[in-house]
Amino acid sequence: MATTFTPMDASDGDEPYKRLCALADRQLTPAERIERAIAIGRSHLGVASGVLSYTAGGEYEIAASDTVATPDAATADAATADAAAGTATSTSDATTTPDAGDDTTPPDRSLAESWCRHVVAARDPVVIADAADSAYHDDIARETTGNDCYLGVPVFVDGELFGTLAFEDPDPRADQFTDDERELAALFADWIGAELQRKRHEADLREQNERLEEFAGIIAHDLRNPLSSAMGYTELAADTASGDQLEFLARVDRSLERMESMIAECLMLAKEGTDIGERSEIALAAVVEDAWETVRTRDATLSVECETTIFADVTRLQQLLENLFRNAVEHGGDGVTVTVADHPDGFVVANDGPPLPADVEAALDDCDTENIKSFGLGLLVVTRVVSGHGWELSVDSGDEGVRFEITGVNVAEPIHRTSD
Repeated sequence: MATTFTPMDASDGDEPYKRLCALADRQLTPAERIERAIAIGRSHLGVASGVLSYTAGGEYEIAASDTVATPDAATADAATADAAAGTATSTSDATTTPDAGDDTTPPDRSLAESWCRHVVAARDPVVIADAADSAYHDDIARETTGNDCYLGVPVFVDGELFGTLAFEDPDPRADQFTDDERELAALFADWIGAELQRKRHEADLREQNERLEEFAGIIAHDLRNPLSSAMGYTELAADTASGDQLEFLARVDRSLERMESMIAECLMLAKEGTDIGERSEIALAAVVEDAWETVRTRDATLSVECETTIFADVTRLQQLLENLFRNAVEHGGDGVTVTVADHPDGFVVANDGPPLPADVEAALDDCDTENIKSFGLGLLVVTRVVSGHGWELSVDSGDEGVRFEITGVNVAEPIHRTSD
């Protein structure tokens, strides 16, 4: 006997769309958003099951589902719909995943024996309100699934068929699915496909960053260690050399320094794509001193005049400081003094070397990434670290030197040092 289904909140056709939009504003994982989206669609359509299946390669695997024992969409489903919309802190008991072991989870089945095979073959929606009274009356899926009502839509990820989003029920519908209901199912399938695509891209990005970090580690260990050894022996040889030998060793030393600079740039390039990681409360002075130790400072002097703690990604902050220090040492001349000091809204890195070229200062002030790149990777990395933290960078360059102000920093209470 056909059953007349009453869609949830039928008086407000926009309700499922509002609930779907609300999912984007909640702190949920992609899997949780997908599960709740299925719950919203199933509840609104008033059917017993909503199933996202993976069908690539001819397989049929349930990726996520929402199922109730009795499809009373107008009453018994209210709690599930509210939870799916985000009024609860977790999915309802009705929302299940393939590994949940819940009796209400639809069983995995062969694609060849499912309604979804028609969606996969056509790459288009398949709508069956009453299988017994349709061209599908003798379809094997009636027996294997036990469902006489089916609305299935293809789900695409990166332009390729991922699987299907299906809303099913053992009982047929008295009325056909409306155009609005079909459009709703198609919208939910597109939304879920976008979530899956975003999840895939995030995984690809993490893998790419891991490869870049591995590359950076190889450069740091396998190239820098022998380079440091060569520089050390060159310096020792220069102590006892004279005449042409000393000049030749000076050329070797300059080449080794250039190689060291190139390795540093490769490291910066490899790490540039790394996102800002977890922020913690750190003593700025300690990071300043660590950064200074990693830079070949020659005759430069560091003055630490900061007692502030800030909230930042310590690795990326040290990278910012290293690049500002290296820039000051390379362009500041012999005996340059670099000062790191507190600022009411952040901190300052200054040096008493010559002013920046006007075009460099203009590019930094305008956040002109393309022009900043042309001046080397160091300043580009500085701007990326600043913007990644949500900070602001301003530059003041003149006869008294160069002053970089980093503001908008989350500053904690100063650490007052005590002398022994």
